[in-house]
Formats: sequence, structure tokens, C-alpha cells
Amino acid sequence: MDRKSFVLFKKPYENRIFFYSQNVNNKKEKRFFLIGSFNHNNTIEIHPKKIYFINIDDNFFQKNSINSSNYETNFYVLTYSHKYKNLIKKAIKSIINGFFNKVVVSRFMKFSFRRFYLKKTFQQLIFSYPNAFVTLWYDFPHGFWIGASPELLIKSYDKKFKTISLAGTIFDKKKWTKKELEEHKIVTEYIVNLLKTYSGNVFVGKTKITTMGHLYHLKTPISFSFLNRPNYFEILKHMHPTPSICGFPKKKSLEFIQENEGYKRSFYTGYIGPVDHNNMELYLNLRCAKISMDKKEISLYAGSGITENSNADQEYLETENKIKNILSQLIFFL
Repeated sequence: MDRKSFVLFKKPYENRIFFYSQNVNNKKEKRFFLIGSFNHNNTIEIHPKKIYFINIDDNFFQKNSINSSNYETNFYVLTYSHKYKNLIKKAIKSIINGFFNKVVVSRFMKFSFRRFYLKKTFQQLIFSYPNAFVTLWYDFPHGFWIGASPELLIKSYDKKFKTISLAGTIFDKKKWTKKELEEHKIVTEYIVNLLKTYSGNVFVGKTKITTMGHLYHLKTPISFSFLNRPNYFEILKHMHPTPSICGFPKKKSLEFIQENEGYKRSFYTGYIGPVDHNNMELYLNLRCAKISMDKKEISLYAGSGITENSNADQEYLETENKIKNILSQLIFFL
């Protein structure tokens, strides 16, 4: 197999797929695809010699349609995790005892397969989640990753900056509760207060509801106009991880995650996206899967934001629904 790193991606609501392939002689090129891990320990930069793209239209899906007689429907059963349920309970207890206001605890599940079709799964994600940042990337030490993220982290151009506060999840159209509203407020206030440390003007838009499959999220757009063009890499360093994937206060919630989660998140809840000099469009690496072709295993990840008003059963069910969001789109061939 060619060990060259590459990425295929499609931005939300856009009908264009981009392809970057690593060119080792092009590392000084300021246009590249950036991939960062949750703990900032691993960073991958894919510097292409040339950026390729293809426009998507109805013919694209017709030409690449899936012959249902050739693939198997996904009937994976999600095994119950008492360990994760106890982690949620411990997180709630820690919040009640005043250690932090919010913490995001996560888990992963592994599934074995016979034959997995990367290309068809990537196309399926594009078709199913047009409002997501859909990616398929490969790096030799880290294998294949595929995902459809609903959450923008940073979109910058010159002195203009955009992000979103995405926190608070429900399913089956149940009503929003105090828990989701409080969780969302914590993320929004963190981002706004961080931006206020810079010179410029902040604007917080109206909170709306966005969907991802059968899940509903609270989403608030936030923008900032800097008086002087900043170093967005510095802002990225200070901003990530946000309370939507870590917690608040950051230091204490991060310590709880590292001491209790029981696995390394790696690139799950990290950041991914294209960079053009100092400008960038990065998304959090959510609703994603790591594929090990040699072991024939897929790892799926999901987390839930815990507050003092959390219900352990509901939080556990939320992670099941998030895993199903991506699991339901995976295509396995007979």
C-alpha cells in the first residue's frame, strides 16, 4: 500500500469534494490540511502539490449508487457498558461536589468486519449529512479515519472570525430541559469570554436547532471582528479544547477526563480542516470512526456533556444515539 497521507473532504452545504495528497517536497507550502489530536500531542499537515476537486450533482450519486444486493445491512448490537455508566455517575457526583461545572466524558466501541467499503461509506455520509464536514483521511502511523462533523471550531479570514457554540443534545423530539440549556450556556460564555480578551467586536447570533440524523442540537453562531489581524494558530491553541468536548473549568475537567476515561481519544475531539496561510476552516473531529484495515476493526467514538442536572440513563442513551449516527452509514460488502 502507498503510505502517502491523503484526505478527501466536503464542507457543509457545499457541492464540492476536495482531495489533498501529501507531497514531501512541498512542506513549505502554506496551503495544507491540518489534523490535530485532542491533547495537542499529535499534529498532521498534509501539504499537496496540487489541490484537486470534483463538483457533486445528481449524476454523481447515480453513477456511484450502491447495489443493495452486494452489501450487507448493518445489524451490529451495541453491548452495554457498565463501566461507562459508572463514569457518568462519577462525573455527576464530582460536579455536585463542586469540582467543576461541566465535563464531557466519552467512550469508544470496536466492531470487527470482513470487508469494508471506504469509498461507498464516504459517499453515503455526504448524501446523508449535507450539513456536516465529511472527511476521509489516511496517515500511515494512524490509519484511516472517516467522519461527519456538525461542529465548526474556527473559520477565519483576515480580521474576521466565526465559530459556533454547539452543545445540548436531544433525540426523539423530546422537549429541551434545563440541563441542555445550561450545558449550551457554558460553551457560549467560554467562547465569548475568550474572544473578549482580544481587541475587537463580538457578535452572538440567535440560538437555533440543528439536526444530525435523528439528533437535535442547540447551535449559536458567534463572530468576531479583530482590530488587528491575529495569529489564528495562537487562538486555536487557547480555544481548543472547548467545553463542548472537554468541560469547564478546562483544567479540572481535563484532569478528570485523563484520570477516569480509561483510553486515549487520539484524534477524536481533535480538529481537522484546510489552512491557507494564516486563515483556516477547522471542525471538531466528531461522529467519526477509526478503521484498521489489517486488523479488520472499526472504532467508533461518542461522548456526552455532564452537568449537575444530568440523568445518567439519558446521558448513556445519548452516546448510543451518536454512535448509531455514524454506524448506520457504514457499508460492508459480502
